[in-house]
Amino acid sequence: MGRWALRHRDTATLEERRLNGLALLHSGLSQAEVARRLGVTPVAVFKWKSAAEQGGTDALRAVPRPGRPPLVAREHQAALPTILRKGALNYGFATDLWTIPRIVKVAEAEWSVSYSQTAIWRMLKRQGLSWQRPRRQAREKNLTQVRNWRQRSWPRYKKSSATKGRRSGCR
Repeated sequence: MGRWALRHRDTATLEERRLNGLALLHSGLSQAEVARRLGVTPVAVFKWKSAAEQGGTDALRAVPRPGRPPLVAREHQAALPTILRKGALNYGFATDLWTIPRIVKVAEAEWSVSYSQTAIWRMLKRQGLSWQRPRRQAREKNLTQVRNWRQRSWPRYKKSSATKGRRSGCR
């Protein structure tokens, strides 16, 4: 089954873990063995068992989280990586570098909803995206010319192997 701690802890995943734990208990495993297999504490398994005895499997079901509903449905937010893969140039920016303020503008254009930079950052993290610093490289760099220079010109400036054998310094 793998370690549950390594999986994302949304309500559906936690509910699945509780129901799997109850099924393992019904199959005859001890509470300690169920806890070991699911990567939880024995106290958690005891609470699941007590709740199931009092309220049945419905007591282990996920409870909706309170709070403000999202401005854009999660299904639409899931399209954010696809939007970013198109590149910033497709959305009228001068370079293909994505920044949080640029993503805020694109989200507003796509969904007609104004998000703060912090909210966009959280949305990116939920989608598994992270902040990356672009590699520093000159835009005008011509890789074929660099390769040619290394093969043809660099040997002229490089120290020869004949000087390696001599001793340098004072006698």
